[in-house]
Amino acid sequence: MNVQRFIQRICSIAIVALLLAIVALRFYVPKIREEQALKKELAQKTLDFQREAEELRLLRLKQEKLREDPEFLEKIARENLGYTKPGETLFLFKDEDAP
Repeated sequence: MNVQRFIQRICSIAIVALLLAIVALRFYVPKIREEQALKKELAQKTLDFQREAEELRLLRLKQEKLREDPEFLEKIARENLGYTKPGETLFLFKDEDAP
């Protein structure tokens, strides 16, 4: 009689433990997935930030060069804005392949 009661008690404890494990997993698994998604998003945001920081660094270097190097400033003004010196004639050619 004691052995049978002991087995029933062990089975009851096992069932309760199993139910508790199922309930715990039900709440824990979504949190794991959410954490993984957040880690992935953080990695992407970090990469985006690094790219933007590098772009900002390059723009600041270009800005500094424009302030300090008159030849570079003239080159940019001529190439990008079409500026010319007095007496010069600017010739623009259309690209045949351009849409």
